[in-house]
Amino acid sequence: MQPQRLALRARASSVYADHRAAYLAQLVAPMDDMWAAFVDMAEPHALLVGDRVAGSCAVDAEGRLLRFYVVPRFLQHSTPLLRVALRELAVEQLVVCTLDPNYLSSALDLATRVAPHTLLFAHLAEPETPGLDGLVPAAPSDHERIVEFQAEEVGAPRDFLEGYVGERIERRELLLFEDGDGLLSTGELRRDPHQPGISHVGLIVRGDARGRGIGSRMLSSLVTRSREQGLSPHCSTEVANVAARRAIERAGFRANHRLLSVTPAARKGQQ
Repeated sequence: MQPQRLALRARASSVYADHRAAYLAQLVAPMDDMWAAFVDMAEPHALLVGDRVAGSCAVDAEGRLLRFYVVPRFLQHSTPLLRVALRELAVEQLVVCTLDPNYLSSALDLATRVAPHTLLFAHLAEPETPGLDGLVPAAPSDHERIVEFQAEEVGAPRDFLEGYVGERIERRELLLFEDGDGLLSTGELRRDPHQPGISHVGLIVRGDARGRGIGSRMLSSLVTRSREQGLSPHCSTEVANVAARRAIERAGFRANHRLLSVTPAARKGQQ
């Protein structure tokens, strides 16, 4: 009996979309929505066993494989399919989440180096700090000054912020905390459209207001509002952002999962 041919098929947006619900269902915890949105911008490919679709994957312009999903009945082909993806897509790096057991297992089979770069937090304890008084929902008239504030504080591109902030305001997912000198902090409570019952929270604090506990108190307020809406709050931050980690932990979050950067054994130029 001849072994079945393993291959990829490009321009597989429909396959990628069709697999979304099954992919999310096999995760051991909710996926971070900002990371999921970033992954959705990568180039999708179908994974093939013979002429049958066995899964899907996505690679970005930097040669990083951001998602790798195999349909359950083809799981015995996971690591061989990953080898095919590494070779045919010239993958330089795998970005793997610890809440995705199949991709993690196959990635570790081929890894030469593993390093965490993002912590994924779930809310598991009572906040150590009280919430903020005086939070108000952002209004359409606040759009421009919020874009200006966030561009200044985090350096995000204005063309991205224009649409992103507008969407948060329209969905009533953006809260403001200010004093007489203007905005001190913005807070987000994003309802996950693909993972029912989950919210994702985040914030930005003005540079000269940091170190005063505003971040932890904003997160405490976002936790309270999430609970009032029957939602379970989650958030994330890069491993190197020690100040953000402390604020998140004071608000009762714990990091039980990680996004990992995995260097595979077979890399571009080493085939």
